[in-house]
Amino acid sequence: MEQTEASELDHLRKLNAQLEKDIAHVIRHDQLTGLMNRTSFVTEVDQIMSKADYSTTNAAIIEIGISGIPRIAGSLGRHVADYVISALAARLNAIKDQNSLCCRLDYWSFAIFIPLIHDPLEALTTAKSVIEALSVPVDWVDRPLKMELGAGVALTVEGQHQAIELLEKAGLALKSATEKNGAGYAFFNPALAQIAMRRANVLQALQESADQHQFSLDYQPFYCTKTSELKGFEALMRMNHAVMGTISPAEFIPVAEESSLITKLGAWALAEACREATNWPSHLTVAVNISPEQFYSGNLITDVYNALELSSFPAYRLELEITEGTMLKDSEMVMSQLSSLRDMGCAIVLDDFGTGYSSLSYLWKFPFSKLKIDRSFVKALEDTHLVRGMLRSIIDLARNLGLKTTAEGIETPDHVAVLKEFKCDYIQGYLTGRPAAQTDLAAIILKNYSSQLRDQPEAARNSVAAMHTTLQAP
Repeated sequence: MEQTEASELDHLRKLNAQLEKDIAHVIRHDQLTGLMNRTSFVTEVDQIMSKADYSTTNAAIIEIGISGIPRIAGSLGRHVADYVISALAARLNAIKDQNSLCCRLDYWSFAIFIPLIHDPLEALTTAKSVIEALSVPVDWVDRPLKMELGAGVALTVEGQHQAIELLEKAGLALKSATEKNGAGYAFFNPALAQIAMRRANVLQALQESADQHQFSLDYQPFYCTKTSELKGFEALMRMNHAVMGTISPAEFIPVAEESSLITKLGAWALAEACREATNWPSHLTVAVNISPEQFYSGNLITDVYNALELSSFPAYRLELEITEGTMLKDSEMVMSQLSSLRDMGCAIVLDDFGTGYSSLSYLWKFPFSKLKIDRSFVKALEDTHLVRGMLRSIIDLARNLGLKTTAEGIETPDHVAVLKEFKCDYIQGYLTGRPAAQTDLAAIILKNYSSQLRDQPEAARNSVAAMHTTLQAP
């Protein structure tokens, strides 16, 4: 009897020990991939580095980011995305050095800790080999699923041996490596930390400015190339923070897109541009740039509708400018929204044409109203004659497809002469008009209208006074 009870107690102890072991494993590991989770990874890396002497050697953390997981989850389902992540994790675990640690940081990123490096190039070599191994397509049923991967490498420096610091640096290096094309690898350098701090400050300023309505719109005119008649304005967002002062759109727009604030700012810009344009003569249009994030938010159709309704602004006078990059992530979803906007009566403009890799494919997939030729083509006219042929071909192509063309970046009379020769429809740039504040628009409109009437009958000139009254009305 006593022997039986002892045996049962021993069995219970073993079960309890196994249960504790299983619980500890669950706590320390990612349930999908079986890799260490972030918390246990940081703890173990700190323990290893606290016992090491890095006076003549280094340790490194490599953060690996996977592009395309949200796209796979959206098109094929979350279970397929999970399968891809599991497959990549298994590859990573198989190729890592036995002394290295690897973990799953979040939904689409991993990290590797290399405890001992004699030459920094060892870490870079490891990063490259990992990217090559994980970039091999993952087979799912009857299709290969290819991923784009990037890697950020951070090395220990004297006096800084903490896992959290290394992870932050590796993350900044990864962002630097992938922000242009989604793939690549890079070492951390102190300049990246300064950039990150500036971004953080800009983000805070954005949030404050959004709450306190510290944004405004400038308007850059564009003209008919043939007649020099004013045809409309492009609305350009401006930010003037109380502490940081004027911040360039080239800086604050990317930060707004990363933080999803661009959806709120974009809705405001649409409403403000339509409200202002109701004060203009009825033949003038207003163009508003639309960020890719506004399409992905699901609010764009409502935002456009509300902007038009609140100002009673006719949809045919609103041009929505998008870049080719907008359609690269989820072209079907974007195309569907573009079709709805076109059905509402809005004009859809393909901006920065000629800078992407597959612009031509979109011209027959969707009936755009206009192409805006990237300013780089106009600028290059001064450098090489080869660009003349390319520019002429783009304009001829658009004309054959029934599309209007606008050339940006016009800065010299020679630019105008070339574009007139090529029969480009509209021109926009510093030569014809810099971006102007709302208070200056009446003068621009009246000046152009007056110049157009110089050769017109006296009866037509009398309408200037009526237009002046309309433009000055509150």
